[in-house]
Amino acid sequence: MTTIDQPAGTVRLDELPPRVCAVVRSVEMDDEDTHRLKTLGVCVGRRVELVRAGNPLILKIFGSRLGVSAELAARVRVEVCQPGHCALRDHEGA
Repeated sequence: MTTIDQPAGTVRLDELPPRVCAVVRSVEMDDEDTHRLKTLGVCVGRRVELVRAGNPLILKIFGSRLGVSAELAARVRVEVCQPGHCALRDHEGA
């Protein structure tokens, strides 16, 4: 299992409110699940937006939507983007 210290000021991805974007700060799971998330674009430093909560929850990454199980999402820590300072929203003009 890969374990990364949880940075202060982060929340679990499954706790992120809908329509809020955040930056992935850490991932805590086995190497196979970490690799699976990376191939989907969920990796440290990546901006994501929670489109819909639930199981699976729906994320928006690079303009694409993808489903992630609540179990995996609970092991990803994100830092919420500050209002007016979100590259994801600034880039998309939202």
